[in-house]
Amino acid sequence: MRTLMLVLLAGILTSITSLLFAQSGPAAAQRSEAEFLVPPQGGAFDVPVHVREVCILSFAEKLSTRALASTPDFEIKAWGDDGVAIRAINETASTTTVALAASSGTVLVNVTLTVVPPDKPGYTLVRFKTVSAQEAFQAQLKTEVAKHVAPLETELARLRQNLESHIRDRADGLIAERLLKRNETIALSAHERNNDHVIVHVTRGVLVGDDGYLVFEIENRSGDAYRLTSVRVQAGNRDIQGPARLTSPSNDRDQSVIGVVPARTTGHGIVVVHAADQVLGKSLTMTVIGPPGTQPIRLEQGIVFR
Repeated sequence: MRTLMLVLLAGILTSITSLLFAQSGPAAAQRSEAEFLVPPQGGAFDVPVHVREVCILSFAEKLSTRALASTPDFEIKAWGDDGVAIRAINETASTTTVALAASSGTVLVNVTLTVVPPDKPGYTLVRFKTVSAQEAFQAQLKTEVAKHVAPLETELARLRQNLESHIRDRADGLIAERLLKRNETIALSAHERNNDHVIVHVTRGVLVGDDGYLVFEIENRSGDAYRLTSVRVQAGNRDIQGPARLTSPSNDRDQSVIGVVPARTTGHGIVVVHAADQVLGKSLTMTVIGPPGTQPIRLEQGIVFR
């Protein structure tokens, strides 16, 4: 409640500055608030302000009645018994230091006031919070770390973007080279099913460069979703498959599965066959595998790259 009242009062004060001070000026382009942590030994803080813009320095306890300013370029007045209102008189106001202390002596701060241009952030409300030495140190450490990490994160993001662009260009170039070398589509008709009423159809093969692709469908006629975990392609006893992908009406976030085909729907998939030019004319075996405990679907006829 206290914080809310301070915010409201700061806003009201800005609109009725002419009633508090002899001269009023245009509102600054940017305004902000800040909270400073004050350790037991006290601290020094920088407070940028806009010319003729009122800034409230708020404390959690009653202040001493004395405020010492190093120059007369700022108007300084009490704001209740636990705050101070300050305002720079003109654009030529020099940097000013104000020493403030709580009546109990537990809060000691030196506030350096600096006038900044309207296009720079300036404070209109600053809260001073008393904390332990450890809390103040941790807060300062966090601020310093963030200050040093921020530019590194920016640079990392730039490098990542450049890397992603480079990888994309490289991949596009490789695909273009492979398409120029060979780009053929082969009609296939291989079908097999398991006892759970899941049918796999291998519909065509595609030769791109030295590699091949087998395009297939998983027709799930069962009452349960079918979860595809892997696809295996063999030439004799040798595995020649690469990555497999599956598109289906269901998006599953389980990283252990390639995709999910809901009940009574059909999913469309593709599997890479490495060095397909080495198995041209040979009969291939493709095995579609679900979770452990389910029956694999093995297609042994009708899959030949020509």
